[in-house]
Amino acid sequence: MTTARDWASYLILSMTAGIIFQVAYIRFVFLEPTYTALGLTGQEYGNVMAVFGAVAAVMYFFGGWFADRFSPRSLIVVALVGTGAADLYLTTSPGYAGVLAAHVVMAVMGMALYWSALVKAIGMLGSASVQGRLFGFLEAVRGVTSTLIGAVGAMLVANAVVPSAGVLGLIRVYGVLCLVFAVLVWSVVRVDRDRLAELGTSTVTLRQLLEAARNPYTWLLGVSIMLMYSFYTTLGYFSPLLQNEFGMAAGLIGAIGVARTYVFQFIGGPLGGLCVDKITRSTAGFLRWTFLGAAAIAGVFLLLPRESGLKWVALGLMFALCLMVFMSRGVYWAGVAEAGIPERHRGGVIGLASGLAYLPDAFLPPLAAWWTGDPASGIPQQGGGYDALFAFLLAAGLLGAVLTTVIVRSQRRAPRGRRPELAPAA
Repeated sequence: MTTARDWASYLILSMTAGIIFQVAYIRFVFLEPTYTALGLTGQEYGNVMAVFGAVAAVMYFFGGWFADRFSPRSLIVVALVGTGAADLYLTTSPGYAGVLAAHVVMAVMGMALYWSALVKAIGMLGSASVQGRLFGFLEAVRGVTSTLIGAVGAMLVANAVVPSAGVLGLIRVYGVLCLVFAVLVWSVVRVDRDRLAELGTSTVTLRQLLEAARNPYTWLLGVSIMLMYSFYTTLGYFSPLLQNEFGMAAGLIGAIGVARTYVFQFIGGPLGGLCVDKITRSTAGFLRWTFLGAAAIAGVFLLLPRESGLKWVALGLMFALCLMVFMSRGVYWAGVAEAGIPERHRGGVIGLASGLAYLPDAFLPPLAAWWTGDPASGIPQQGGGYDALFAFLLAAGLLGAVLTTVIVRSQRRAPRGRRPELAPAA
């Protein structure tokens, strides 16, 4: 980046990443106040999030196609406007069908139009030698933006007479910010056609996906990330656990949610990368330890008496789990490069593995809502309640440790300069 406009473009684009997805994932910070504000039960909101997750997973495969055929600036502007409109529509509490439709719109805007376009827009701002720094600081700016606005949101909710009214105010803020940043992107960001052409295609073809399906490493990678993502996607259900089961003060829940969701985001990623580079020197080896740690914490939660005197113990365990989850999120895609997969095959491997990795968004929210119940609506816990949730996470952690051990051992057995995962399965 050589001009003030390039720097301004980079900052604005990076900040959009900290805004556009926040309402879609607001459950990670404010679960119960959100579905109450939208006039839904916890189970209904879980069903909405499952539909959002399924649509988002499908739209991921269309993102490269859009990014290859339209200006990234135009796609980002359309995505911000569409998401902002959906956010503002939600503040009218449109009922179950309206909330569901708004989340489908957000999934299409975020995954099909925005994300691949953002990757290209950021990539065209610098040469190949600075791409790592560009995308590394993208996550940092994104995390800081999310944290600052999330802290303001926590104060809005805490100071509101009714928490659900504060959540509606926060959703309105995010909607307006999306529209404001759409104007800023259109006004400031310029498309360098020559640099954009150098970035090549983003489309994942059917042939690439079929080749990836024959590669056993795709399944090992995708399923192991899916298991860790299961921990991530259930973190929002720790808020009602702390409040309703351990007696944590309601005024602290919002601040805890911000720390859990945003602060650990920009702490965990760099820390995970440092551990891989300096300690384990293997992404799979590092993930094995985080899986074992996460499984141990799930086991402790399964046995821990749920009483007020242990609320700070529960909070400490939850923060330790968050650290492991976000350290893992910061490094798990690095395993593709470690496996020595050729550049021409990586798009298919990452595409198919991503479809597996984010599958929990399509089924875990309604299942977790069914397990944990909805005290505000008088709906009791079902199927074992939080015990079932922690048993599921314990099993996910242990299975993840097994799969990452398989990856580590296969890489150790591979001859120097070659990974066995490169050979297609018979």
